[in-house]
Amino acid sequence: KRMGLPDEELEDIEDLGQTPEVSRLAQLKASGPVPKVIRKNVGNHEVVADSIIPGTQSVYVKTWGCTHNSSDSEYMAGLLNEYGYNITDESSLAHIWLLNSCTVKNPAEDHFRNAIEEGRKKGKYVVVAGCVSQAAPKTPYLQGLSVIGVQQIDRVVEVVEETLK
Repeated sequence: KRMGLPDEELEDIEDLGQTPEVSRLAQLKASGPVPKVIRKNVGNHEVVADSIIPGTQSVYVKTWGCTHNSSDSEYMAGLLNEYGYNITDESSLAHIWLLNSCTVKNPAEDHFRNAIEEGRKKGKYVVVAGCVSQAAPKTPYLQGLSVIGVQQIDRVVEVVEETLK
């Protein structure tokens, strides 16, 4: 025992990276079903110096349907914001759109479909969430999009990051 050191053994600095403590993003990647992520160049996205740093882009979050969907959207927006993404109400300013809809309310599904088409026309990256995208993932208007099911909302940061690559 060396003088002045506590009774507990000091951890070797070389072993620090091998501790069982895992980052939040690594935990998310290792948990639950894997969301469908599609990386696709959807337009001319001007590369700005900070646009390649994860978590620095703006995300537009839009929700239709039930109160559960609203709660899920707030939760996902909170995770994205915590990771460093800017949540915006201005769809035109966003790098990526997160659209969340419910199958129970038919008008909501119509608005959802129209928003997807609008995002595609504007060259935005689009991620869809909620029971609409989970219930019918092979629906033509969902093809080529990243999909987050209702049991996967805690992986939104991972999906957004992969979609933006």
